[in-house]
Amino acid sequence: MKHLRRIFLKFYLLFANSKMEAELAREIGAHLALLEDEYLRRGMTPEDARRAARVAYGGVEQAKEQHRDERTFQGLSQIPQDVRYTLRQLRKSPGFTVTAILTLALGIGATTAIFSIVEGVLLRPLPFPDPDRLVILGDVLEGSHCSSCAQSSVTAPDIRNYMRDTESFSHLGGYRQRLFELSGTGEPAAVNATRMSGEVFAALGVPPLLGRTFTQKEDEEGQQVAVLSYGMWRSRLHGDANVLGRKILLYRKPYTVIGVMPRDFEFPLNPGNVNQSELWLPLSLQPEEFTAGSAASWSSRMVGRLRPGVTAGQAKSDAERVAQETMRDYPAYMSSFRIHTVATPLREDTVGQARPLVRTLLLAVIVVLLTACANLAGLLLVRAIRRRREIAVRLALGARAGTLLRQAILESMVLSIAGGAIGLRWV
Repeated sequence: MKHLRRIFLKFYLLFANSKMEAELAREIGAHLALLEDEYLRRGMTPEDARRAARVAYGGVEQAKEQHRDERTFQGLSQIPQDVRYTLRQLRKSPGFTVTAILTLALGIGATTAIFSIVEGVLLRPLPFPDPDRLVILGDVLEGSHCSSCAQSSVTAPDIRNYMRDTESFSHLGGYRQRLFELSGTGEPAAVNATRMSGEVFAALGVPPLLGRTFTQKEDEEGQQVAVLSYGMWRSRLHGDANVLGRKILLYRKPYTVIGVMPRDFEFPLNPGNVNQSELWLPLSLQPEEFTAGSAASWSSRMVGRLRPGVTAGQAKSDAERVAQETMRDYPAYMSSFRIHTVATPLREDTVGQARPLVRTLLLAVIVVLLTACANLAGLLLVRAIRRRREIAVRLALGARAGTLLRQAILESMVLSIAGGAIGLRWV
């Protein structure tokens, strides 16, 4: 208990430093005055008495240092002085200071940017209401050379039959990404777009910022309507508040803008925001997609919202029943392939796609950090070599090794804080 009280007292005295310094100066002055009076009584002159009193008392500054060490934690009270000294030293070496800070800024900035991507993919919740109820439904095809068939893709007959015959979903729809030529809004440009069923918007549950989304009826009728992303509305249409009803040209065909989605809406979810969709159009499946020659084209995907109480496993079993009926729409040669129905939570599907990207980015983070640390270590080593004579002189004059170490640590902290602040500012 005694040691605990002493620790608390030292912390208190650390923050009452100016008051204690004044009391210490008065106490030392009183001791010197008593000694001086004693020597005056012995017949010394005032000047000789003052000199003798100081010699008898000893070093005033040494006494102050000893008293500070006793009343507070050794070295903590000197931190403000050490910080000022560190800043003076860094100002004397602008080349070293700027290079070290920029090295840290580049390393921390790049690392933060990369981590932001990883955080967005792995840690941030999906931007949809009740996202755990969203499921990717599709087929996995084994035994073929179809590269997309290992990613739970679906065919046109799958979309029609799953939407019509499954009972596990409150909303279920298909979608596919395509590249379109956009004109009528300035210079022609290629834009990423997603064709999807009207039910997809209902499944995702995100209301538009302006206007409305297209309905399943508009999808089935093949109406040429479009919903814009927030980014496209701001950049290509200049945030026009009267954009609803405006015509845009996609491959020179007119589409009517009926809605604008919120800023943070994104679908499909592409890891790293690669190939983000800038607008959404009705899927509008064509009759020729259901012919025997086209029925085996796994070029679309499906997303749905599970009904309350239904699990992804139950939805998979429900879809397998429908898939068996769909098999008759496939060409005869498909009988040699194995088709599995899968129902994967949307988050798990997104993370699965992102796994190779995340591995690459994490490797990049390690390389960037190691490079920045190695460069900074080299700079600090060169600086330490150049300051060997200065440090030797200070030690010879009585400077404590702990003081020199504390100042070196403070110098590294100042560089780190400055580099980190600039690096985060750039991100």
